[in-house]
Amino acid sequence: MSLSSAFQPRSTQAPKIISGTRLLFIDNIRWLMIVLVILNHLADTYGHIGGWYYMAPVKNDVLSNLIFAMVGSFTQAFFMGLLFFIAGYFVPGSCDKKGVARFLRDRLFRLGLPTLIFMVILQPLTVWMVYFLHHPGFTSWCLKYFTTPDLLSGTGPLWFALALLIFSILYAGWRLLFKMKPSPVNQKPMAITHTKVLAVITVISLVAFLLRLVQPIGTAVLNMQLCFFSQYIILFIWGIVAYRQNWLVSLSLGFGRFWFRLALFLGIPLWFVITILGNASKSLLPFFGGLYWQAAAYAVWESFFCIGICLGLLVIYREKYNTQGPVSRFLSNNYFGVYAFHAPILVGITLIFRNWLAYPVLKAIIMAAIVLPVSFGFSYLIRRIPWLEKIFS
Repeated sequence: MSLSSAFQPRSTQAPKIISGTRLLFIDNIRWLMIVLVILNHLADTYGHIGGWYYMAPVKNDVLSNLIFAMVGSFTQAFFMGLLFFIAGYFVPGSCDKKGVARFLRDRLFRLGLPTLIFMVILQPLTVWMVYFLHHPGFTSWCLKYFTTPDLLSGTGPLWFALALLIFSILYAGWRLLFKMKPSPVNQKPMAITHTKVLAVITVISLVAFLLRLVQPIGTAVLNMQLCFFSQYIILFIWGIVAYRQNWLVSLSLGFGRFWFRLALFLGIPLWFVITILGNASKSLLPFFGGLYWQAAAYAVWESFFCIGICLGLLVIYREKYNTQGPVSRFLSNNYFGVYAFHAPILVGITLIFRNWLAYPVLKAIIMAAIVLPVSFGFSYLIRRIPWLEKIFS
């Protein structure tokens, strides 16, 4: 038996879920990804590995830098891409059911309105927390922010919602342009093969490398890091295809586990090989973009790790975590509220503890233990207000 055929979806493997029912395992993946988002932003705060509102003034040792770099690299490689895939998966069915006009109105309400609230209220609030301590010019910042195009870059973490809104509008326009009618889910789906997975990895890698020639890692346009959009766009499209082909139901556990294990047992050592051979301890710039082997190698590694982890999580959660108790239901109900409100909460809490001296990694862990329950609790309370519950559901 060939490697390709060994892990293909088999008709004898009856899925544990029925097409058309609510996919509880997807809800569980969503709240897990939001938890990873918060951990990533705490790594930004204490490890200075990416852009964030508040960077704690700490000088990390080699071990701390390594741990924060791993958290940033391994989470960034897949968590937003998986959320885009999931979002893309639910777009066709929603558009089929509601029609293009109602679908777009719904997207504007559920994605556009939360983004606008963040830009007008939560972004200034978060910036004020930092300015209040470190700079007297908050009033002048507000004047400039609200009277210039800077407002368009004030989406904070809600850049994700804005990107989804844009993708949804483009999808709806595509359906109108080609006069596409609602079509049923394919009950005999086209099989996902290793060749197709490798093709997706290759395309994402190549486009990411080319994008980073002009938009290297660390740059942004309207608060969107285009350097990662190769992954986001392709996985969003793959999610649309996955819906039509019924892949979330038909994808075999063995196939997903194979790629998950490959990502872990090959991807993790490869990360160390690339960073060591590329002299990452001296400079990260060659990894961020440009005509460097490090940029090409990192783009390939990132895409490979992303696809492997995504395929694995989808089938493992489908088989093992397609149920919800009170806790997981609570987390699922509040994941979007946490995503929308966690920036001012995280910044506020880390500023409160700014003078507490502790080992950076330990401090980040303790902050996570505080920020996560506060964020979920705040989301629960704010969603008790009926009109806010509709917006942040």
